[in-house]
Amino acid sequence: MNKLQRFEKVLVDLCWVVIVLLITGYVIRDIFNIESILLIKQGLTLNIAILVLFLFNVIKTTFVNNTALYSEKVFVIFRYIEVGVLSLFTMNIYIGIESAVILIPLVFLTLHKGFKAGLLLSAYSALFKTGYLLCDFFWFKHSGLTIGLMSYNLFKIICMYFVLVAIIKISLAVYNSSIKNEVENARLVIELGEKYEQLEVAQEEIKNQYDRLMETNRKLQDTNRRLTSSIAEFYTLQQISEAIGSILDINDLLNFVNDVIIGVMGVNYSTIVLLDHREGRLKVHFTNIQNKKDLAILNDNINCKLLLDMLENEKPIMENAVIPEKFDFIRSREVGSFICLPLSSKSRKFGLTLIEHKNSNTFDEDNLRLLTTIGKQVSMAIENAELYANLQELATIDGLTGVYNRVYFHKKFEEEFNAARTLGYDLALVILDIDKFKKFNDTYGHLFGDVVLKSVAQTVKNNIKSTDTIARFGGEEFVIILPRMSARDAYEKVEELRIKIANNIIKDNVILASVTASFGISSFPDISANQMELIRDADNALYNAKENGRNCVKLAEASDKSRL
Repeated sequence: MNKLQRFEKVLVDLCWVVIVLLITGYVIRDIFNIESILLIKQGLTLNIAILVLFLFNVIKTTFVNNTALYSEKVFVIFRYIEVGVLSLFTMNIYIGIESAVILIPLVFLTLHKGFKAGLLLSAYSALFKTGYLLCDFFWFKHSGLTIGLMSYNLFKIICMYFVLVAIIKISLAVYNSSIKNEVENARLVIELGEKYEQLEVAQEEIKNQYDRLMETNRKLQDTNRRLTSSIAEFYTLQQISEAIGSILDINDLLNFVNDVIIGVMGVNYSTIVLLDHREGRLKVHFTNIQNKKDLAILNDNINCKLLLDMLENEKPIMENAVIPEKFDFIRSREVGSFICLPLSSKSRKFGLTLIEHKNSNTFDEDNLRLLTTIGKQVSMAIENAELYANLQELATIDGLTGVYNRVYFHKKFEEEFNAARTLGYDLALVILDIDKFKKFNDTYGHLFGDVVLKSVAQTVKNNIKSTDTIARFGGEEFVIILPRMSARDAYEKVEELRIKIANNIIKDNVILASVTASFGISSFPDISANQMELIRDADNALYNAKENGRNCVKLAEASDKSRL
């Protein structure tokens, strides 16, 4: 059912109400015998009009309920029939009331088909009304109409239809204005909807741009973080590389690396642990742990299976949720995260680096990667340092006897003398010479002479402390540095050495022989005042031993200047 049919249905329902009211009026009139109250004229015409109105309303109901039957043409026809019926009906009511009744189809048609259609329908109604009035005057003389009354009624009809035309004109104007406003409102609603859609699109675009901006900003922040991290890594590696190139002592280098790790990584604790290959155990070499109890626990538990397996497999450990009871080596310390990294090369294992932080979830893969790079450099530095130490040893060790050479002796002697003078302890210097060594060379040959030199050097080396130093001074002469030993104590020690050398049987294939040695001793500060005097006085004492029958020990005197 379209909009026009719905309006038509409203008119049909209204007509049914009117019909009911008319019938009710007839009933009331007959019951109370009232004629003048409803102002209704008796006659056949009124009854016919009610019957026609009833039949017409039945027909309209049929058409309204059937969309296939109802059309624009039917709509116009219905309006003309309505006007005729209403005109016929209102002829029997006082003339003025029909203006309100007949106005309904006139306005209805005008609003739907336009002013011209409404004007034609008004003219049709006026002609119908005028014709009925003339018929009533000429054919029905009993109506009581006079020429004057008829003329007055015609004038009233003309005036009424002028008013009706004006009303439908005004109604059409109001309706058109309403339609125009409705169209304008609809247009505005559409435009508003379009603007809203544009706004939504713009908002979505702004949101997308904001999301892209945030993503770009996040990427920039991530790039900046990685760049800052890379710069820090580069600086750290540069510092370590420079240190490796400039710091030859491995202990100084490892101490420096430990400090760099603490500074760059921002950790609470950093420890470098080295493997003692002779004992097969890990030993703490450098750490910033100050608490003695914590340090003792670390030392006692550093050789745990976890760390030994890690070093053996060369796989680092990164733990960001530390349970102290699970790791004995950090049991006493407040540690939330740690990284343990092996220090090794292709051929050797050197130890490990342990860094610790109090907070959990501190370390990431970038930290592990940086430490791995540092670990490789440190491992390379340790290997290079060991090679350097071996070269240094080759440069400072006498190739024949295996003891230090004269170059190393002078360096070591200066260090020991400066320490003794600074700290105020005694320093003894011993020079020994193998007795009649030339005779052994001439008798048994130079090869056996070499065996003799090795035997004497090894005998002395095996019978002095690790803090003492023996070096080959030249030919068959050896020199011994005895720190923290007075002249008298040195004399007793050297006398024991003399006896061991004399009692030692030297074997070489079929040759069996023994040698003796003469010793000269000097001491700082009791006898000698400086390095030169120590060497000179010991040499003078050796000369006295040679002059007094060899195979003896002589202690220099402060006034001994005989060889100057």
